[in-house]
Amino acid sequence: MIDAEALDPSSPHPAAVDTTEIEWVSRDGSLAAFVQLSVRPVDGCSWFVVVVRRPEVPPMVIVDWDLPLVTQAFEFRGSGIWADLVCETPIEHWTIGLEAFGLVVDPEEVLTAELFGQPIPLGFDLDVESQSAPDLFDSGFAYHARVTGDLLVGDERIEFDAQGVRRRWWGSFEPAREPCPQDLPVQGQVSVAWPGRAQPEVRGWVLGVRPGWVTLSR
Repeated sequence: MIDAEALDPSSPHPAAVDTTEIEWVSRDGSLAAFVQLSVRPVDGCSWFVVVVRRPEVPPMVIVDWDLPLVTQAFEFRGSGIWADLVCETPIEHWTIGLEAFGLVVDPEEVLTAELFGQPIPLGFDLDVESQSAPDLFDSGFAYHARVTGDLLVGDERIEFDAQGVRRRWWGSFEPAREPCPQDLPVQGQVSVAWPGRAQPEVRGWVLGVRPGWVTLSR
């Protein structure tokens, strides 16, 4: 039996690079998004990336490699960003609040902290609830989740109910993500130039029985 509180505490694992990622796609393909937050004592800061994609709408993104380092919770405030990831029940239920100014960018842009784009208010009010037992790996876990709540874009509030995955890992380990199925077309993609990596990471999303994000290159 796993120790859920030790595995998935409400604050960062001490002295480790502790990364949480939630990604989701609605069944009808009307919304694809992901959030990644990495608390990095080794760098003295936290990294934060948000990507929101909707059909026929340019990507909306937040990219910040210099948020404050936190130790007691997952609440961050930076220039134009407030984010709070709250553990309601370890493994089973987390909530996410976000109020920020994002950027509307060209779909072909590689995402970096130096991006230019049209500023837009962007927010979340999310519930992330587990729908499977966690798959454990060397230093972390992943599980399928139901992601529900509201996406706030400017003055627009969009309710959604989506399939997703939540991952958390720490240390130098990084989990593998779903490969692209050969029988499903990619609906769209995004490239992120993570600091310290020679090549951008490219992800896309697919529909089908379980919609989700897949790895296209890394």
